[in-house]
Amino acid sequence: MIEINNHLKEHGIAIEGFNNLRLKPVSELTDAEAKIMKDIRDSVPPVTQDTLLQKTIPVNDVDKYLSGDYTEIGGYVAKVEDLSNVRMYDDIVESLRLDYVSWDGSRPYPKDGESYAMIRFKTNKVDEIEIPYGERLGGTNTDGPPCTLNGFTGARNGQIVPEWAFENRRHPQHGAELYKVVQGEEKLIGIFDSDLKRFISINVK
Repeated sequence: MIEINNHLKEHGIAIEGFNNLRLKPVSELTDAEAKIMKDIRDSVPPVTQDTLLQKTIPVNDVDKYLSGDYTEIGGYVAKVEDLSNVRMYDDIVESLRLDYVSWDGSRPYPKDGESYAMIRFKTNKVDEIEIPYGERLGGTNTDGPPCTLNGFTGARNGQIVPEWAFENRRHPQHGAELYKVVQGEEKLIGIFDSDLKRFISINVK
């Protein structure tokens, strides 16, 4: 991330110091620290219609996408380029902080899991994608932990992942790809058809 590294140099902050700041609760940031965090996050190039994005989903949702029950994408996403070296289950869960608990007390990404799924896609609804800042950094996001409210995931493994959030749920562009990932190995299992407005299963061996 050239932009972030350049801004760290401008602020005289080493990567270790930035990671500490990134994991500090936004409510505990000083005014100077809040300004630094926002300046660094704002330096990340925005999502465009040509940006390849990744929506990570629980493996149990795959059948719902292939059946047509689920057809849209929403919530938190990341750029594929920012996750290029993150593939194993434990790494993706930590890097994106998918260790949250649902309303019913279950974990969509269980602690002992080994597989997940993801959709790689582009969108023309870039005006509906925002940085999920909390009020401290001038935003409106009120999600609780592990959401950081500073525009980066709360990864504790050294991964720096800028996160983005959709205001609404939208269909991806034609050709979006649905993958199942088992023990770090990706398998393409579906392609989005914009005419049918759903993912079409492809033959897999």
